[in-house]
Amino acid sequence: MMMETTDIQRQSKHQSNNVNRKKLLKKRSSKSKSKSTSPSATAAQEAREITSSLRRTKTMMQQELSRISNVSESIDQDGIKLNQTKDQHMGMKGGIKGAKGSLNRLKLKEREDEIIFWASILFFYIVVLYVLWTRIRIPFLLW
Repeated sequence: MMMETTDIQRQSKHQSNNVNRKKLLKKRSSKSKSKSTSPSATAAQEAREITSSLRRTKTMMQQELSRISNVSESIDQDGIKLNQTKDQHMGMKGGIKGAKGSLNRLKLKEREDEIIFWASILFFYIVVLYVLWTRIRIPFLLW
């Protein structure tokens, strides 16, 4: 599908280039020339046609030069933006490393707190069982 579009674009561009080429190089057909024109008049007419053709060529070249200039400026601006993005990325890299280290320390501290929590619960139940055993002498706990 994309290749067909590209081929169509190439063909239309080729056709428009041919039309422009014909316009630039067009000469008066022999039918429009009358027998009564003198060689100097014909030469003057051809000179006017050539001058007109050269003006059209000059205009087309100026348009292309302007387009190329705009493309060049756009590429320069894109390069500047890419460099700025790269600098921002490099600046964030140190922050990301610091955040990663902090996150790892936080995870380690969380594990440590979880171990302390479960150890405290275990200690609490052991103490409760000891108190019940020594004070009440619960019969189902045979030591």
